[in-house]
Amino acid sequence: MVMFKAHTKAAGMIVAAALLAALCTAFSHPAAYASEVESPFTKVESFAEDIRDYVGGVADEAAAAAQAQAEAEALEGRRQSVVAEADAQLGVPYSYGGTTPSGFDCSGFTRWVFSHALGRELPRTVAEQSALGVGVSLDELVPGDLLFWGSGSGAYHVGIYAGDGEYIHASTGGGRVMRATFDYFAPDFAKRVIE
Repeated sequence: MVMFKAHTKAAGMIVAAALLAALCTAFSHPAAYASEVESPFTKVESFAEDIRDYVGGVADEAAAAAQAQAEAEALEGRRQSVVAEADAQLGVPYSYGGTTPSGFDCSGFTRWVFSHALGRELPRTVAEQSALGVGVSLDELVPGDLLFWGSGSGAYHVGIYAGDGEYIHASTGGGRVMRATFDYFAPDFAKRVIE
């Protein structure tokens, strides 16, 4: 028991000496000691900076998403304008070489529609129009895509995809601008020209 008390007393003296040494060092070099101790304000500032970074990142993502949404809506609007202009010409008689609502041939029709819906001038012939845009699968069509019959530079007919498996074209067989389905007269390939 006496031995335990002696060890406890010695340990207490060692702890006291260590504390005294630390205090002496702190008071003899206060600037050095203060720089070694992290201020609670530093942690608060760091946390606030983390919050600013997070909020800024969320705001940037929201702005990018809003811009992407606006661009998608504008693209959809351009596509629908083309279909609406094509629909406005339903019933116009077919006329070989025709380029106006007094009479259209197939490429004259598509050229008129794009010019009046989007202010975009397509080339005059089917072959030239078939060289535009990027090829798309007939399974991935969107309204406003150009549909072609024939192959490559040998394309001989063009129409405008209207959605829901229908297209609008100046039909030689029907003798007018009309809506039709793929069951009636299926195209061979398609091009996307509205981006």
